[in-house]
Amino acid sequence: MDGVYMTQRYTTIRVSIETKRLLERLLAEMEARLGRRLDYDELLRMLAYERLRERRPWLLEELFRRPVEEHDTLLAARLLREERLKDERL
Repeated sequence: MDGVYMTQRYTTIRVSIETKRLLERLLAEMEARLGRRLDYDELLRMLAYERLRERRPWLLEELFRRPVEEHDTLLAARLLREERLKDERL
């Protein structure tokens, strides 16, 4: 695919000045840790992935205790058991 370039589409998000300062501080820390320059897109993606990877067994317990019609409680029970097994291994 010579001569064909994929372009990334971006959007603008609004944050308060205080939030921007916090992001700048975190950006500097992450750049120092990784030893390379980052942009805000990379930083926010890292933060989002980190948050999504966090284990939250309390959420599964709550779903299992009080099922929501749209959610599969059997899946929640299985995931809860898997999380508890992981905890026991640690």
